Amino acid sequence: MRLSLALLLVCLVVPPGRAEEEVPSKGLVPALEAFFAEADDERRAALGVALATNHADTKAVAEAAATVRRWRATGEPDTVTTWKRSTADGVAHTIYASIPPGYDPAKAWPVLIWLHGAVSRPTDGAGASAMRVLGETADEEGFILLAPSTQRGAEWWTPNGVALIRGALRDLARGWHVDADRVAVTGFSDGASGCFHLLAHDPEPYCCFMPLMAHPGVTRLSGGPCFAANVRSRPVRAFSGAKDTLYPSVRIKPMIEELKAAGCLIEWTDLPEGGHRINSVLPEHWATLRSFWRGHPRVPLATRVQWETAVPRSEGRFGWIEILSVDSAAPSAKGAQEARLPDPTGRPKLGVRLDRAFKGSGLRLEHVEAASAAGEAGFKAGDVLLSVDGRTLDGEKAMGVLVNALATMTNRDGVFKVRRGAQTLTLQTRPRVAKAADDQRPKALGYGLPSGRLDATLGKDNRIDVTTRHVRRFKLHLADGMLDLAKPVKVYVNGVLTFNGKATGDTGYVLQQAARQIGGPAYRAFIVITL
Repeated sequence: MRLSLALLLVCLVVPPGRAEEEVPSKGLVPALEAFFAEADDERRAALGVALATNHADTKAVAEAAATVRRWRATGEPDTVTTWKRSTADGVAHTIYASIPPGYDPAKAWPVLIWLHGAVSRPTDGAGASAMRVLGETADEEGFILLAPSTQRGAEWWTPNGVALIRGALRDLARGWHVDADRVAVTGFSDGASGCFHLLAHDPEPYCCFMPLMAHPGVTRLSGGPCFAANVRSRPVRAFSGAKDTLYPSVRIKPMIEELKAAGCLIEWTDLPEGGHRINSVLPEHWATLRSFWRGHPRVPLATRVQWETAVPRSEGRFGWIEILSVDSAAPSAKGAQEARLPDPTGRPKLGVRLDRAFKGSGLRLEHVEAASAAGEAGFKAGDVLLSVDGRTLDGEKAMGVLVNALATMTNRDGVFKVRRGAQTLTLQTRPRVAKAADDQRPKALGYGLPSGRLDATLGKDNRIDVTTRHVRRFKLHLADGMLDLAKPVKVYVNGVLTFNGKATGDTGYVLQQAARQIGGPAYRAFIVITL
């Protein structure tokens, strides 16, 4: 029995003989039930080896895998389920999930993922804010509310943050019956900005995005590219506020227009009285968001899919196409060009990091960069900013006041009142507007790396047409209903017949795909092409 490479790699950690000694041969359905229910990775790998060894009919395994999952029998009213999930750096994050009281495992339930704001905080647990904002609504309207917590080092627009969201959804789907085609993502402030990152870098598991008071260019500000082809991947319903102290709509509108010009299916509302507060948009506009969510289920087997990435190992897949390697010297379609959205204007930077845990009056500086405007002006860690240009920095609006004041200082020095111990000082400086140096831009987000693009279309007579740009190797994932998998498949790459034969399929691959997904199509065959 030939197993898929990914499954074999996982199985290498299983002690010799364990699969045979501890995992007896079972019928297909009981074996799959045990496989999906197992949380321990090593034990699950052993179950997978035994299942693949004893059940070679890939179609039967794929069909059964789509129906045999077992979920918890009931929801518990007025309770929130929590668990921990660790990111690649070893930091544990608390995940919150609210299961509606009327939960019935006989049907699939929609899921709304809430991404909280203030992601640079040093502490865990911010996902609990979702229960205050939408917990009661989720119970009344009958959807599962999922809220991961993040903090510094796992911001939503970083690889750690993206993996945390995906992992939390996968965890949820192990215990509860999730409708894989009705998983939407919303969030406020930094959480809303995270929605735009997922749209362009990892949209596959989600049906739509609903960002509230966001910065659409946060990925680009963080040193990552935003490819125009990708922003068309999922529909978006966004809100901004004219009185938002952090992201006023006058600054956001040009980026919304860029997204629209790139083909993004975005509906955007500018709220004249909207500030940087969640109650500026909820609950008044919840009905609009709910209607948008219900009207845009995911279409997992679209006849045409396109994708571009500079980091294929982590973000190389969308729908049924997957970029495995990128090479700027690889054959490309004639005239194919990289299409990426321009970087937004850089933020004015004072060169400080604020202490998010500080509860007193003003804004306390946790860190001051030596070679920055603040460092050269004499600011020190531990200083408390009291005012800027005569405007007091206090309360929930303090951050917005500071950000807006910095934006006005492009051609002049600002005046800052600072408390240092028992002293009150007056310091003057001008923030710098500069993009990060190349060595400060993370390659994990694709900065400075060549990108590869695929555009694939299902045709008649078992034909797939693919155009490429800088892609050396790619994989096509195939499910029943897309093509006749019993017959040869013809793949034309940039107009040339490149593959003509049966797609590869085995039980190991089917299990790998079933474990990776939370539902949707049962992929049971694949084609890998190297150019």
